[in-house]
Amino acid sequence: MSPLGLIFLIVLTDLIGFTLVMPLLGPFAKAYGLDGFQIGLVLAIYPACQLVAGPILGRLSDRYGRRPILILSQAGTSLSFLMMGLTHEFGFLLLARAIDGASGGNILVAQAYVADITTRENRSRGLGIIGAAFGLGFVLGPLLGAALLELPVSPEWRTRVPFLVAAAFSTLAWLLVLFKLPESRKIAESKRSADRLPSWRALPKLLARPGVGAFIGVGALSILAFAVLEGTYSLFLQARLGLSAGRAALAFAALGLASAIVQGGLIRPLVKRFGEPTLLMVGLFLSFLGFAAMASANSIPSVLLATLVLATARGLAGPTCSGLLSRSTPEEDQGAVFGLSTSAQTAARMITFFVANLILGRGQISTPYWEAALVSLLALMLAGKVLFASRSQDFCQKSQLHTDGGGD
Repeated sequence: MSPLGLIFLIVLTDLIGFTLVMPLLGPFAKAYGLDGFQIGLVLAIYPACQLVAGPILGRLSDRYGRRPILILSQAGTSLSFLMMGLTHEFGFLLLARAIDGASGGNILVAQAYVADITTRENRSRGLGIIGAAFGLGFVLGPLLGAALLELPVSPEWRTRVPFLVAAAFSTLAWLLVLFKLPESRKIAESKRSADRLPSWRALPKLLARPGVGAFIGVGALSILAFAVLEGTYSLFLQARLGLSAGRAALAFAALGLASAIVQGGLIRPLVKRFGEPTLLMVGLFLSFLGFAAMASANSIPSVLLATLVLATARGLAGPTCSGLLSRSTPEEDQGAVFGLSTSAQTAARMITFFVANLILGRGQISTPYWEAALVSLLALMLAGKVLFASRSQDFCQKSQLHTDGGGD
């Protein structure tokens, strides 16, 4: 199997474990007596720890290679799911989520790995493979979670089994990295990268590069909105439509299926036909429409339609924003920049998970989704600004070249 295929399989396996648990975490925490503040804290502690660890793991992967960091981060994920499966105490749940967040470099290092083994022209298509793994994981994980809830076991173990199965999937992904995945970076390149940008003082230089800071901002705003769906979807469906945790998991599967179709099958021809900038703008606009539709939805068909729009939006905006960010970044700094991007996005998730669940716990069911629509609009405006500036700069450079040529 090719390295790109292995990365797809590793991310898919890891995401099956993650999405198996994600739709159930909020409803289960509520069932165990946790209030909206505590549920938000359980969800937010992961991105809070990843916020600190992301740039460190990204820079370490630039220096020591992608494979060792993937091995470390995947082990942390497996341990955290095992801990969550063995207890439902609030403090222990927080500790488990913190461990997962602190070691949560899986996706950012996988993105940097893809950047290592693809050309700039094919970068968005390669990153679309990771997006497809996300989408497919969002299908298989929730479906498996819904099936596990129907197992004929005691009520206590019925709530623990999904976490233990998630730990098993994460362990399988860890074994694939350990025994099958080759290193994508040469040691000499890693050392040159470390010598060139050895400290945190170099990070502002990366952010100041044309497009880098702006695309990180667009990605963070996009996640700030989309995390509303990740963190409150199950509770939203329970409150708005009275759906059980198992049926909410099936709705998550529909979200993942649509996203997988876009990112796995459609993103490549779409990028070739329309280009990354256009698809990014379309994706962000659809995000605005989808969240507004979700806030207004009051029936299963209307919720599914809004879900389809949002899945399409994420499928278009995610890989194209990452691709544009990667193409704006020097090859030797891919890990560091994706680390910064991941930290910005995890900070966005941390804020959204906490605030959205707090608002939802107070009975304001639609408010988080109206706020997500507004944030999507802000992301659209920022993306339009940076893309317009980029095209203007390209036009000026071409004009200058034409003038210089005419002078000769």
